[in-house]
Amino acid sequence: GGTSKQDASKIEGSVRWRVARLERSSSDKVENKHRAVTGDAGLTQRHKIAKLGSVFLVRHGERLDHINPGWRVTAKNPFDSPLSDNGFQQARETGMRLRSERVHEIIASPFLRTLQTAVEIAKQTGCLVCLEYGIGEHILHEHFKKWQARNRGKLEGVQRVDEYKVSPMSLDEACKRFPGYIDKAYESLETTTFPETEEELYERTNSVVEQVTKRARRKCRNICIVSHQDPVEYMAHEIDPRGADDKFVSYCCISKAELKNKSHKLVLQHDDSHLTSPEIPRNDT
Repeated sequence: GGTSKQDASKIEGSVRWRVARLERSSSDKVENKHRAVTGDAGLTQRHKIAKLGSVFLVRHGERLDHINPGWRVTAKNPFDSPLSDNGFQQARETGMRLRSERVHEIIASPFLRTLQTAVEIAKQTGCLVCLEYGIGEHILHEHFKKWQARNRGKLEGVQRVDEYKVSPMSLDEACKRFPGYIDKAYESLETTTFPETEEELYERTNSVVEQVTKRARRKCRNICIVSHQDPVEYMAHEIDPRGADDKFVSYCCISKAELKNKSHKLVLQHDDSHLTSPEIPRNDT
């Protein structure tokens, strides 16, 4: 039997991931090589290699249900859209952008689109992906009730909308779906139930980012957080209340916070200049 395209893609991704782990283990050599090629003067802030103790915020790539709303009609888990083809490309480009940033840990929301994005980053950086329930998607009570009212009686063959519960991926499910890329030892810092209030979102995301920034500072590790639009915006303002601007949080945008005088300061916020096909702002996102 020959090797299928899907199997070949998995093998290629696995090889890239192992190579990336070897490169990251000698990150000083990577940094020196990069500086030798570009020179310090030629490095913009956007592309300077992150200082140890930095924190990155990344939103997931383009979601399938935003370009194909009909996907939700037959989906067993309509609040857990996968990435579109363009979303996968955005995730790969984000991984390539972060490859030289010496990322040591990836912490991701346990929804499919965020884990797919995080795994593409992991393939380039050589990190394992940690499931963190405290940075999951934001689903308000009123939005959930509107979805129920809109779909009651329409999805009975697929979904009993009054019994439906939003369920992010479990650790076991993630390990089966992404074998070799998930950190089985990581314990989530926070939990959440859906739907929720905006105050509950604020409390859980701020709690997570506060603990993550402390760990990054204490252990001198660069940590990448992969989450959703609202959580990423909240966390940027929690990390650097004075430095954060009200900017559109586009697909696979990157924010970078570096340690300055024992606290983190944003040196980059919601930047998507690394993408060949960035998101055009929508009125409903």
